[in-house]
Amino acid sequence: FTSLNAAGCDSVTTLHLTINYNSTGVETVTACDSYTWHGTAYNTSTNTPTFTLLNAAGCDSVTTLHLTINYSSTGVETVTACDSYMWHGTAYNTSTNTPTFTLLNAAGCDSVTTLHLTINYSSTGVETVTACDSYTWHGNAYNASTNTPTFTLLNATGCDSVTTMHLTINYSTSSTETITACDSYTWHGTTYAISSIDSITSTNSTGCDSTTILHLTINYSTSSTETITACDSYTWHGTTYSISSIDSITSINFTGCDSTAILHLTINYSTSSTDTITACDSYIWNGTTYSISSIDSITSINSTGCDSTAYLYLTINYSTHDTIHERAINSYEWNGMVLTKTGEYVYEGQTEAGCDSIVTLKLTIDYVGIADVADLDGLTIYPNPTTGKLAIGAEGVLKVEVFDHSGRLVATFTNTNQIDISQLPTGTYALRISLQKGNTVRRVIKR
Repeated sequence: FTSLNAAGCDSVTTLHLTINYNSTGVETVTACDSYTWHGTAYNTSTNTPTFTLLNAAGCDSVTTLHLTINYSSTGVETVTACDSYMWHGTAYNTSTNTPTFTLLNAAGCDSVTTLHLTINYSSTGVETVTACDSYTWHGNAYNASTNTPTFTLLNATGCDSVTTMHLTINYSTSSTETITACDSYTWHGTTYAISSIDSITSTNSTGCDSTTILHLTINYSTSSTETITACDSYTWHGTTYSISSIDSITSINFTGCDSTAILHLTINYSTSSTDTITACDSYIWNGTTYSISSIDSITSINSTGCDSTAYLYLTINYSTHDTIHERAINSYEWNGMVLTKTGEYVYEGQTEAGCDSIVTLKLTIDYVGIADVADLDGLTIYPNPTTGKLAIGAEGVLKVEVFDHSGRLVATFTNTNQIDISQLPTGTYALRISLQKGNTVRRVIKR
């Protein structure tokens, strides 16, 4: 380029020109979830962001970001297991929702799996069985006691349920009874009239069948009848009969059973007969009621048309009805009972003649302290046991009544401390002792 310089002369300037150029570029990035580029965070894929710097020539250098955002992935692995579960090298034996495991997904980002684990548990049980002779359990037969067999099913949670059988085998028993009997034999409630083989089953001590087998032989008794009519008396097999009788005598036949001879005897009388009767209170004879001891007779015609005079020798004994008024301190022993309450007590026994003896005790109990009882308890009887004679160690003995074991009054002594029961049979007797200061009962043994 030519111009004039300051001197007015040509000033020629030659341009030495260097052209430098702006530059552009692309930065291609693949990232997971987000990417920060020159201070700006991106979480989606994009091709638009640019960034300008100066290049080496001092011109703009524009870089465009080609960004691909890939994403991490998550997942849940839901597992139900029995007792324990091994997951990526770790064993778990309780339910949990916290364990995680990280891998790379198809985009090369984290793939985080969370384990949701439910642990259910196996169960065990014992089935205790007692059986007789054998027992079948889940298709297997056992004939001896054992504690080892097991059977597995699934429980309500789908895990193993193992049942162990504790088996006790008891055994049935049997026995045989060989019996020979005459005419019939009763065995366990059944009566057999012919020879038989039978059995009955019951339960033995272990609760199993106990079978008893009966081998029974029945032999039979024999009999014969003799019909005899005689006068006054008849002697048959050493026995003399003076009244009409049906009697029998038994011997052994050839089978070892009874051989019975039966006597049908009719005695006709031409003489009198005597009825000797002992009765209580009253007796009815041939339509007449007797209330006192009597001797009487009545004449009729017997079945043979002869006079038959019946004589009655009647002894009438009388029942007794006694009332005893007693007063005792604290308690009273009467007929084996210890009475502690005031009241009326009745004892029914028999007199020596075998009639009713009704004794009514009207008892008054006075309750006293220890000192009063000790005073009454000071009474002694000796010797006891005794062979007959007894001494009563007490003052003011008014009466001593002796009662036998059935409550009958068998002896009475008054106003004496010495009594003699030597005429009584051996045994235990009750002495009711009436004192001026009260009554008491003592037992003595007569040897």
